[in-house]
Order: sequence, then C-alpha cells, then structure tokens
Amino acid sequence: MSRPTQKAPARSPSASPPPPRPGPSRRTDAAARLGLTGAEGSRRRGALLRRLLATGDWVALVGALCLVTATTSTTDVAMLFWAVLFTPAWILVVKLHGLYDNDHRRIRHSTLDELPSLISASVLGTLVLDGLLALSPVGPLSPTSAIGVGLVTLTASFVLRGSLRFLWHRLTGLASGVVIGPASAVDTVARRVSTHPETRLALVGYLSEAGDEASELPRLGSVADISRVAAEYEIERVVVTGQEMSEPAAERLIEECKEEGLALTFLPQHYGLLGPGIELNRLAELPVLDFRFSDPPRSTVAMKRAMDVLISAAMLLALAPLLLAIAIAILLDSGRPVLFRQRRAGLEGEPFTMVKFRTMDADAEERLGELVDLAKLEQPAFKIPDDPRVTRTGRFLRRTSLDELPQLLNVLRGQMSLVGPRPEEESVVALYDERQRSRLAIKPGMTGPMQVYGRSDLTFEERLAMERDYLDNLSLLTDLALLLRTPRAVIRGEGA
Repeated sequence: MSRPTQKAPARSPSASPPPPRPGPSRRTDAAARLGLTGAEGSRRRGALLRRLLATGDWVALVGALCLVTATTSTTDVAMLFWAVLFTPAWILVVKLHGLYDNDHRRIRHSTLDELPSLISASVLGTLVLDGLLALSPVGPLSPTSAIGVGLVTLTASFVLRGSLRFLWHRLTGLASGVVIGPASAVDTVARRVSTHPETRLALVGYLSEAGDEASELPRLGSVADISRVAAEYEIERVVVTGQEMSEPAAERLIEECKEEGLALTFLPQHYGLLGPGIELNRLAELPVLDFRFSDPPRSTVAMKRAMDVLISAAMLLALAPLLLAIAIAILLDSGRPVLFRQRRAGLEGEPFTMVKFRTMDADAEERLGELVDLAKLEQPAFKIPDDPRVTRTGRFLRRTSLDELPQLLNVLRGQMSLVGPRPEEESVVALYDERQRSRLAIKPGMTGPMQVYGRSDLTFEERLAMERDYLDNLSLLTDLALLLRTPRAVIRGEGA
C-alpha cells in the first residue's frame, strides 16, 4: 500500500541487498534425498509436479460433482458414476490449455498468472463433461447443476493448485541459476529476481567474456565454462542478457543447454524497447513485433470503478471496529489529530486531499525541510531511514500498512483507486519530466506494482518501468492479481 512521501533519496541498484553467493544447490535436503536436484532432477520434478497438479484438479472436480449431487433434491448415484467416469476429459481440456507445463518452462509463474486460462478451461471443461453425459444413459446435468460444478471446480482447483505449489516449493526449495552477460545487466536481472519471489530462483553467479568483477554476483568464468559451472553448482536455469553474444554463439549456447538439460531464458538485446503492450506474431518465417498504443477501453475503466466502490464500501463497513481501535491508540499515544491529510497529485496531476492515519508527530510537515532538500534530489522520490518524526504507534501502523486504511474513503470518493500508481506529493510531481508524468495517466492506487514488487527498495526508474507495464496492460484481472498479492507483500514487510 502507498507510503507517505517523507522519504530520502532512493537507493541505487548497487545499494540493494546482495544476491546469494555461490555454494551448494538451494534445493532442500528432502529434494536431494529424492534425487530432485540439478538438471536431471529438474526433469523429474517437472513430471512429478505435473502429476500433482493433475491429481489436484481431479480431486477438485470429483469433490464438486459429489457436492452438487448431494445438494440436489434427488441424489442420483448413476449420474455421479457416469460423471466421474468422464472426468479424464476435463483433465484433457486443462492440459490443452497448457496448465500443467508452465512451471518449469517459464522463469516466472504463479497460480495467479494462470487464473484466466483456468477460468476458460473450467467453462470448456463443464461443456465437454455435460456433452459426454448427454450421450450417456443418464443424460446431461441440469443448467443449475452444470453451473455449480463449474464454479465449485474452478474455486477448488485454484485453491488446491496454490496450496500444492506452496507445499511443493517448501519441500524442494529454490532452483540454482546463473546469468550470462556484463555486470551491469547481471545486476538488473538479479534485482528483478529478488523482487519477484515467484521465480523461485537463487542466482549463484554470472558468466562473462570480460573480466568484469563489478557485479554483486561473483564471476564464475566465461560462457565456455557453462558445463563445468552447471555441474559444480547444480544449475537448473541459465539467464542470458544477450548484450555481448553473437547469433552463432547464442545458437551454440542453446545446443549446449539442451545437452545439459538446462532451462534457458533469453533477454532480448534491446529489451528497453520491447516494453509492455507488444505482441509477437509471424509473417511466414519472419517473427514480427506488433506495438499496441491505445487508452484503456471505457468498459474496463467503468468496471474498475465499480469494483473500487463495492470493495471499498464493504471494507469500510467490515473494518469499522478496527479503524476505531486504531484511532483510540493514536489518541492515547500522541493525541490529536488522528488523521493525516496531505495534498497529493491525482489523475492527470489534479490535486486531491489524501487521508491516512497519522504516524508522525503533528509538526512533521514543518520539520521536513530539516531532513531533506527536495531541490537537490537526484530523482523525484525520497525516503528518510529511521525517521525521527515517526511515533511509537506509527511504527507499528507503517510496518503493517494499517495506516493506509482511511484511503478507502478516497477510493469511495473517486479520488483514488484500489490499484494504481503510488500517489505522490505535489512538490515531488513538480520535479517530473514529460516521460515521468505518464504515471499520472490513471488514478493513483492504495496498492500497485510498486507496493507489491519491492516498495521503497526500488529506484524511481524501476518503479516507473513497473507502472508503465501496469498502465499498458490495464485489466480487471491484473488489478485482482495485485490485490491478492498485496497481503503477502505487507506480511513480508520488505521495503516498508
């Protein structure tokens, strides 16, 4: 959730916590005992996880069929028998949606990422199952029962998949990876991996033709040493930045990774140009990139606003006792006022008054000039470590992000959204250049990509890149995914 702007200059990438140093595989002892480490173990893990997910989907479907059958007015055992008999068709539909093959194919994958495909598979799976039942002696499900089976299976499958993946990754631990490229690009990859824990990847070092030791990761050798490094550190994934590799060298690396059984991820050489809103297509044998530049559809904006109103109103009602308790705690700790009000830049830079629980001394605004000089900032963002103005109750509220809850009023009024770029102070926005003002194209949010992936540990440019990705791919599913990921970010507390 959004933080107040009493911040010091953001850290440079080199100031971030150093990535893991090389050593034995980050896989757990249990994974080692089961022979699930290294490249060969990665293949076995992939097969086992696919079977585990398929079993979870089957259990979800059978459970849904039993529940729907048991709650109908006339329990039909024959219907249940034939429906269970046809369940492999449902699993086949899920398989055709690619929902068993992405965990080890992609560097970043989570259950939330596959929710749209899971919804599609559930709808089609229900139609296929009902069609097969129509050919059986018992006939099709009733419309109500079919809808019930689809919804219950979708919900149960989503929960089971998330739970099974969580337990599986706790059992097997992190995979070991190595980066190929110059130190500057290696550090960028390391920071992205550290802010996206769903990669479940521990980078042990990098390979480079140049004797470059400026990276936070240690240099383990040249690209020619890939086989030795893979065996020594039980490497499972190779990430290539592509900034110092010719096409023949890339083809040789691909073949070598195939032989070693290593997963391979390539970053295009000009990845700064290949931003969001781009689609890969083909003209015969020619790969082409299509750029899409358009404003979000009005229907998407309207549905986003409807979700803001419904959720913010429901949360204000449900959390009323908690809000009262926090207000009393602030009064007892540091007196009035309970709420902190500040002018922030909203949609298209229009100012509005943001409200949150007060976490600093009442004269904090007047004392800001003693702690930071806005005119001398290297970039338009700042953070003050161990801010002396923060109260005792305020430290707890900030750590748990409970101080942000009054912003639900801003959401209900239409000044903010549940999800969006972080709202900034007007004096900070005044330092923006034209490119940086692009983050003002939509309403600021209580949470967003910056709050979920790194918070104030991110540099301003990293925040801007993540927010550009969000803006160019605005959708309700993206908002829902960020909302569901917010509690984990709050609990972890990194960058708070």
